Amino acid sequence: MAKRSSEPEKLGQTLRGLIGRFQHVDLSVMETILLRWPDLVGGVLAERCHPEVVRDGVLHVRVPTGAYAQKLSHEEQRILAALSDLGASAPTGIQCVVRG
Repeated sequence: MAKRSSEPEKLGQTLRGLIGRFQHVDLSVMETILLRWPDLVGGVLAERCHPEVVRDGVLHVRVPTGAYAQKLSHEEQRILAALSDLGASAPTGIQCVVRG
């Protein structure tokens, strides 16, 4: 049995581990996606369309209307190609969720 450290684990590390195990969510890649999002989609889309999570290889993006979902759908292959340098963590699809 491994000896546990007496140092407390950071809350963020604990939460990432738990969520990743139980919901197949990859939070490690989200920081990179969030930083690159404005350059990937442009200012107007970046202000209104918000990446939330990568789950089972799909990037879930909150959009205010169906029109924004349609625009992102048209840009999906270009966005995914730009994120392909993330390797195994790169999303392979985008799903828009309309929430105002």
